[in-house]
Formats: sequence, C-alpha cells, structure tokens
Amino acid sequence: MAGTGPDPQDKNTHALESDRLLIEVPIPDDAPTLYRLNGGEHRREVNSTLLWDGADHVRQTEEWIAKCANESYGDFGFHWAIRDKTGSISGAAGSPLGAIGTRPRDEPGRADVGYWLGRPYWGNGIMTEALTHLLGYAFTTLDNYKMEADVYTHNERGLRLVASVGMTREGLIRRAHRKYGEWVDVTVWGILAEEWEDRAN
Repeated sequence: MAGTGPDPQDKNTHALESDRLLIEVPIPDDAPTLYRLNGGEHRREVNSTLLWDGADHVRQTEEWIAKCANESYGDFGFHWAIRDKTGSISGAAGSPLGAIGTRPRDEPGRADVGYWLGRPYWGNGIMTEALTHLLGYAFTTLDNYKMEADVYTHNERGLRLVASVGMTREGLIRRAHRKYGEWVDVTVWGILAEEWEDRAN
C-alpha cells in the first residue's frame, strides 16, 4: 500500500464493526435521534469541544446526512453514525449514539479525525472503541499514512482519549479557534502507520 489515502473522488461506502458498535454511513431515519443527541438539552456540553456548535434544527442534521452519502472524500471526508450494535448500550439495537469521521488534510495520506457522543453514553469507553477501530481502518483499508486530531486544551476527556489510542502530542496552537465567543488553544496530536502497526502487534 502506498499510504496515499482514499481516492478524492470516492464516496463513502465503508462500514466498520466492533464488539459493541456498528459504524455506518448515517441514513435519513437517523436524523431525529442524532439531532436530539447533538442539538437537544445537552447541546452546549456535547459541542463544547467541537469546532461547530451543533445543529439548530433537525433539517441541518438531515442535510449533513445527505452529504455523508453523496459527497466525495476530497470534498467532505468520510463520516459515520456510531450505532449500538445489540441494544446493550441504549436499549435499542442499531440506535445512533453519536458520530465519527475523517477528513483529508493537505498531503494525500494525511487525515484528521473528529467525533462526538451523546451525553447519556459518556463514560462507557464507547468513543475509545470507535476511534480505535476507525484508526485501524484508516491505516489499512483507507491506506492513510498519518492520522491526526486537534483537541482543545480544556478538553481533558479528549486529551486522555487520543493518548489512550496511541497518538503523540505534536504541538500547541495558541488561540486557534473562537468557541462560544472566546479564543481557545488547540493541541495537535498524531499517529503514523508504523506506530499503529507496532501497537497492533
């Protein structure tokens, strides 16, 4: 494998599966649940560590879902719903719990990851499981060479997450984004294909 990542024209037809999770391209029927988890009563808490502030209306979630199915990797990246595989987490098999995705960066084979999880499901290792499987898939099936994550310095849970899956802190960008009207610092994390392979072995 060349380590140059997916063809920029490819659309997302990929699906992943772990012990507890299905990671699949979202479908229109997912919109109400995803909107409730991301734009509902826990909206500010769920989105406080993300670049965006959450959906204002379910229609925005529907539009995002349509892009997940129809846009190319080069234009939009690949994004998935994180689902409860058996119902052991949410009480309903197949129910969305959150979302995860990867987008290309400047150099082919270099990409970032982003994710969020509904507040009721925090603290159960779900995102660790989802991110671990996505990274493995990104290095093998998607043929990336480097995966990165940008994490706000105030996001203690997020910092622990990226460290736990083997990422290395590579730097700090001061006052990189405005969040809820305030400038915040961002730490940059990364992991290389050979580092992932060493962990897998």
